[in-house]
Amino acid sequence: MDLILDQEGVEVDPLDRFEKDTPLHKTVRLINNLPKRDWSAGQTLVDLLIDAGADPRVRNKAKMKPADLVDPANTDLRSMLRRAEYAMIAGDDIVRDDDDVNGG
Repeated sequence: MDLILDQEGVEVDPLDRFEKDTPLHKTVRLINNLPKRDWSAGQTLVDLLIDAGADPRVRNKAKMKPADLVDPANTDLRSMLRRAEYAMIAGDDIVRDDDDVNGG
């Protein structure tokens, strides 16, 4: 999966036609259906998607972000998604100087 996600031009946030879920939404739903002992394997998929640029801030048709769908008992996954949201928000707030853009 990592090899696929590393390909240039791969769309990591396509919306499905019915629920308007992204792959992150779908992965969270999948993890919710796994036995608790397998949650960490599912979290690896979430981590791969986030590293590939998936946006955890995208809301689906029900106005829910992936973190909103997480099983309440899976605090590790919820924290991972919240940290990714924060990182994207903080990254959007970074202002570049002209020197940063011009390499000097």
